[in-house]
Amino acid sequence: MLDLFDAKGNPTGITIRRGEEAPQGMYWPVVDVWIVNSRGEFLIQQRDPAKPNWPSYWCESAGGAVVSGEEPDTAALRETQEEIGFTPDFEHGGKVFEFLGAKGLHHVYLFCQDVDLSTLKLQPGEVCAVQYATPADIRRMVREGTFVPIGYLTQLLQTLPILISMYRKAD
Repeated sequence: MLDLFDAKGNPTGITIRRGEEAPQGMYWPVVDVWIVNSRGEFLIQQRDPAKPNWPSYWCESAGGAVVSGEEPDTAALRETQEEIGFTPDFEHGGKVFEFLGAKGLHHVYLFCQDVDLSTLKLQPGEVCAVQYATPADIRRMVREGTFVPIGYLTQLLQTLPILISMYRKAD
């Protein structure tokens, strides 16, 4: 079940089943989790070839819908743990902005942590590979059509140095 929100992020009191269409002007909350290492490389995942949407495409570290009654912060941790077997640390990141997509209200998270890829446990049917990619690598993948089109990606990549410095100063 998914709770619906208006374009400003206000709850509407309406809940739908996952897979149902939201009424026009209503959106379900989604979390997009980005993990960047100390070299400024993003941990990205490749979606399983059996996924109905964007099969075999590369995308953010983890993400998915916020289930009914769940807070976005909790969903960010849950989705990352489920998809890649890693739990981000809020002392090294957090929500950086929200973005209104075509159907979802995206809560975008950035965590600045070094992750050993060999320790990750990929969720079968969801994720088939992970790797690190520089912002230039991601831009190339977007041009080649192998990265999921994400409406805020340009802004995220442009502000990355500022976001990383924010979290490094907090350490």
